[in-house]
Amino acid sequence: MLELKGFITNLGKYNEGALIGEWITFPIEEDELNEVFKNIGMNYYDEDDELINVGYEEYFFTDWDCDLDIDLGEYENIDKLNELAENINNWNDDEDLLKSACEIWNIEEVLNNDPYDYNLYSDVNDDYDLGYYWINESGCYDLRDMGNLANYFDYEAFGRDIRFESNGGFTKLGWIEYIG
Repeated sequence: MLELKGFITNLGKYNEGALIGEWITFPIEEDELNEVFKNIGMNYYDEDDELINVGYEEYFFTDWDCDLDIDLGEYENIDKLNELAENINNWNDDEDLLKSACEIWNIEEVLNNDPYDYNLYSDVNDDYDLGYYWINESGCYDLRDMGNLANYFDYEAFGRDIRFESNGGFTKLGWIEYIG
């Protein structure tokens, strides 16, 4: 399961020379976040939803942990991080598909699309494999009518043409194509 985690730190305490923080996993519920704020010495809300002002209200992130290559900074918005994590969770049924898509396209673009907009062919690693797949495995073409001439078919050249004409690319996990 893909997770997005950040180490949230009390900025006021940090400026005073103390690194006080806690790892949180996104998406995080408001009551869980409130408990984290309480734990790291920041303003928080009690059981009656009254603000308990301890004098520290600013935070920043000192570290990130995610299986995806996401460029996150120190002052990220928690609501946007929750939305990002929820979008990542939509892809948890096929982590390889998401990782492959992120190798080719921008992560924000990928997460705004539906996982069903992509096809991943894990056994297709080069132009020859791509041509062979489309001719012999996809069912789109049948070379049997060509007789012995079929032995001379150039799968690599055909695969290269498919690569040039499609919206896809080769990744560490195979060929991925955007079909949306």
